[in-house]
Amino acid sequence: MGWLIFRWSSRRKWVRWCAIAFEAIAVGSHLVTVTIDGELGWMTLIDPATLLPLAIVIELLTQSAARWFDR
Repeated sequence: MGWLIFRWSSRRKWVRWCAIAFEAIAVGSHLVTVTIDGELGWMTLIDPATLLPLAIVIELLTQSAARWFDR
């Protein structure tokens, strides 16, 4: 998703915030599903399905990403 957003032709602010919301929902739904299944543990928190969307959210929240989307 992060690659797609940075390749998007539009640099509007709403594109950035939609990407942040999408990735946050992805992390949240993964954690809720794992919790309901009863498999929540440290290995779940360092799983790529948790870390990669979280890294994308952190990258999109940086000041440089805000400036890039503000053009």
